[in-house]
Parts: sequence; C-alpha cells; structure tokens
Amino acid sequence: MINATAFDADVRDIDPIALERALRAASLDLQQVIVTVAKRHLDSGRRAYPIGGRAPTWRTLQTIDEQVFENPGFRARHKEHVREMFVRFGDSRLSGGDLDEPVDWRRDDDDLPVVYLTVRALLQAGSGDAGGSD
Repeated sequence: MINATAFDADVRDIDPIALERALRAASLDLQQVIVTVAKRHLDSGRRAYPIGGRAPTWRTLQTIDEQVFENPGFRARHKEHVREMFVRFGDSRLSGGDLDEPVDWRRDDDDLPVVYLTVRALLQAGSGDAGGSD
C-alpha cells in the first residue's frame, strides 16, 4: 500500500512526525475517495458486480485507480510527495496481465496497490465472506 521507494526521495528535509501525520490523513482520505469511486463503478448498470456475481476486471481497478489519483479534491488536500507514497496500479505487477480478466482477490503480495486492497475489503464487507469472490 505504501511505496517504500518514495521514502528515499527528498525526505531528509521533512519532519518525520509531520510526514507520518500527513501520510495517515492522506491514507484515510484516499480510502474514502476509493470507496466513493469504486461504488460508482461497481454498482452501475451493466457493470454492476452483485454479491456472489462476476468479479470486476483488472481494467475496472485500473480505471478506479486513475480516477482516484486524479481526483481534484484529493490532489488539493495532499502534497505530491505524500500522494506518491501510495502504490499505484500501474506501478505493480498486476497491470501486466490481461486487463479484461476477473480480478483475483487472493493475491497477497507485499506491495499491492491501495485501490486493490480497498476495493477487496469493500467487496468482502458487502458479501460477508472473508474469502472474497474469485
């Protein structure tokens, strides 16, 4: 969820406590933005993903990721160096496969994108199934 390489760039001049607070605030804000955008994509018309139904595709997650990180409110509330600390879909190995395949929610890599983790938790909470859908 957090991009470890982002800590290396220009953090010498940043107060670590202020950075931790900014990252925590951005993380909470980011989760709310992801849920809002994800619900729009997951609950809309022909792309609706009912509980127990077909899983969203990797392309859907990629679209959510792009819209979340381009959200004007999120961008305005958090500095660029804080926004860059989150693992994005395009930065992960997940973007290399067939984007039209259903998402495999069983992934447990170290550096999963924040969108993947949040949408998975959202769907699992909605289904009441700790294992998620395949």
